[in-house]
Amino acid sequence: MSLPEEKIAKQALKAIEFICRQLSRFAKMPPVELMAYLRKNPKDAFCDIPHPKGNGHIHCGSLAWNKLNELADLTIELDHGLGRRVGRRLAKEAVINAFVKRVLQEARGVDQETAMLLLKDALTILREKLVVIEHYLPCVLFPGDTPTEFSVGPVTFIRRSKFFDDKKSVLKHSIHVNTKAHIECVEAAIAQGFPQERTHTKDESRQLVRELQSRAVKTYKDYPWIACVKVSDCDEAISKERAIQATEMALHIIRILLGAKPTRKIRLAWSRSGALRSAHLHADVNGVIHASLGADSLEPVGVINWYEALIRADLELDILGSALIPIVNPVETTHLHQRLIDAINWFGDAATDPNAHSSIVKYVSAIERLFFGKFEAGRTKLFACRVRDVLKAFNCDEGHRVYSQALELYKTRSTLVHGEQFRTEDESFNIINLASELSRMCLLCSAQLYSMMLQAFENPDSAKLEEIMKRINDEGFNWLAEAAALGSAKNSPLS
Repeated sequence: MSLPEEKIAKQALKAIEFICRQLSRFAKMPPVELMAYLRKNPKDAFCDIPHPKGNGHIHCGSLAWNKLNELADLTIELDHGLGRRVGRRLAKEAVINAFVKRVLQEARGVDQETAMLLLKDALTILREKLVVIEHYLPCVLFPGDTPTEFSVGPVTFIRRSKFFDDKKSVLKHSIHVNTKAHIECVEAAIAQGFPQERTHTKDESRQLVRELQSRAVKTYKDYPWIACVKVSDCDEAISKERAIQATEMALHIIRILLGAKPTRKIRLAWSRSGALRSAHLHADVNGVIHASLGADSLEPVGVINWYEALIRADLELDILGSALIPIVNPVETTHLHQRLIDAINWFGDAATDPNAHSSIVKYVSAIERLFFGKFEAGRTKLFACRVRDVLKAFNCDEGHRVYSQALELYKTRSTLVHGEQFRTEDESFNIINLASELSRMCLLCSAQLYSMMLQAFENPDSAKLEEIMKRINDEGFNWLAEAAALGSAKNSPLS
């Protein structure tokens, strides 16, 4: 819930007044006293802001530094939409620049008007930092010659050879543009007094840019696929984070559609999982050191007929893929949309976790995130009932075994989290396959279930989700299908 502007202005004023008192305090300290203080409080040594005259910095101390953090938070409070597009570090830099300008350089009176002006200046600075960037991220994906590209929502995966063929002229042109920019940067540094003999010549600038691009391209050519994703109106750091997040999520969606086991080795090139190249040294009982080398796959991995399997699930691919759009163009989303994103993440984390026990817990968490709006006693049987009800509604329980399977899965999860005895490796292997498949089927069914809920109830919250799930258990599924058909929400963000 947003704070009223007047309250924001009052809080900002208190923070600014405190910062001014701290600046005055340190300004009055003799150099010897200030140095003694910094030796006693070494963390304070890095808490300074630009001098209003532009020559060096002035010390503000850690307490004032924390107040600058508060001002950054208040700035974002004025525009939550912008807060999804910029990082906190950048927001703090904007606040500092606005403070130096309005309070120190212009020596404005410290009042609520100045406080609000400072925050709005910071907003203007931040809005000027928003850019549209298309990111290219190397991936390890599937074998075969066709297709040469495919998409999961806003993320397009292109085979390496096609990508570099398509970008050949752009890469060449980019060297010229980046070289020119580097030369201009060097010339600006010299104009500001940086020693010319310590800078690059024009030829050195050109060589530097060529070498940088060449090394990057060489690294990318180690991987068979390139993910392309455009992020709209974010600062550069947040844009990169969101591109990586969207690509990881797209890979998780592929895991959901094709299964965790066949897609075990697909990955973003520099994801958080294990290193692609590794080495090991060990000593035997005689003290002799032995060396070994290891490499995970850099070549295409997975099943041969992957694309046929992917397009057979075109409806689920479209719905799950559309869930990624608010990642690359950050906007406020529905409650159910966030639940779907969370469940996809839980599934992806489970599928890539090398520990079987934690994977099982994560698979169960994905299902709980989809079907439960609150915690209540008797969760084990309720969990099994809700999994059965949803999968049965979408004809995914032909053998009528889902209830017993879900019951066994939740009991295993409870034992792993709360119990004293753990399953053997073989027992864990069997249950993890069950956990993966149940979680996967629940996600696929939820893609359609959530769309129906949104059509029937516009934007259900946790309480409404709980009410819907209980009613499905009591009355079946037909009432929801009828409510969705009659619903007024024609443009569901998940459909």
